[in-house]
Amino acid sequence: MTTYQLAITAYINIKMRLEAAVPEAVQRVIGVLKRLRVFLIAGAIVLLIVVGLCAYSGIWPPVVVVESNSMQHSATTSYIGVIDTGDLVIMKKVSGLGEIRTYLDGVKDGYQTYSENGDVVIYRPLGTTVHTPVIHRALCTVEYNQTGNSFDIPALKDVPASMWSVAYAPKTWYDLKTQVNLTGIGYDQVTVKIDLKSILTYFASQSATPHGGIITLGDNNHGVVDQSPIASICREPVKAEWIVGVARGELPWFGLLKLWITGPSPEGKVPENSKTDLFVCLALIISVPIAIDVSGVILERKGIDAKAWLRSKLHLRCRGEGNKGGGDSETTVPPPEKPPAESDPKKPP
Repeated sequence: MTTYQLAITAYINIKMRLEAAVPEAVQRVIGVLKRLRVFLIAGAIVLLIVVGLCAYSGIWPPVVVVESNSMQHSATTSYIGVIDTGDLVIMKKVSGLGEIRTYLDGVKDGYQTYSENGDVVIYRPLGTTVHTPVIHRALCTVEYNQTGNSFDIPALKDVPASMWSVAYAPKTWYDLKTQVNLTGIGYDQVTVKIDLKSILTYFASQSATPHGGIITLGDNNHGVVDQSPIASICREPVKAEWIVGVARGELPWFGLLKLWITGPSPEGKVPENSKTDLFVCLALIISVPIAIDVSGVILERKGIDAKAWLRSKLHLRCRGEGNKGGGDSETTVPPPEKPPAESDPKKPP
């Protein structure tokens, strides 16, 4: 056998082996994909959710993890519809303070989010990226009055007079330089003291130009606003450009995974029911798809069509098969007509 013949023979052998091997490899890949289809489907769903959240939010990332208990309505129990430690909160971008409704605005027209009046905002204290963004409720908007080196709070005009007072000065909503007291605020009906004098003093100590903005308050901070020297979270009213977004939804408990795995550790005690609810949800998310997939494999090995079996268990009927309870009318297929009998030529007509 010549060298040319040997080469041709080797080429044919290799080609035949490849043709035999490719279908087998493909079948193996298909088998692996079938085993992983639950996880592939779950991954696709998660991807669609993330894309949808980004499109709605206009911010990346579209969610934040609540690290402290400053917005909780209980020290020991978490609630759906309230921002608790470990919740994932969905944000939405805003273009200015005019898109934010404050607590005092909500007193007037009943607007609420997360079980209290007004919007919850996510902002960076003093606009810096050094600290973790704060997620607290917008209490009221203050406008700086340059003429009198004071503040105006226009929303006070539209709330009951019994709800507010001014310390050491006439009771007006404008030209405020001292302290404004708001009563019956929040789920615990506390008195909130807005010390405008300390804010003006802070601006002077920093040789900074005073400005207006939003006064913010944690629902669980017992009436101490973020701009208070006691809290010292953000000594200045929150400017529009410091706001990352407003809270527009929540996924309860799942942020605990991030806090436990990558930190930081949650501030304060995490409610026990949050942990229990999280573990129950994780167990269901993992076990239900696996149980469905395993059931399908078992039925397939027994030669049972899973879809037909499910329809029979749920008493589902295909369209056109009839419906005794109404809906699609039954379809009756008429029997085929008998062909006309041929006349026998031997018999007389």
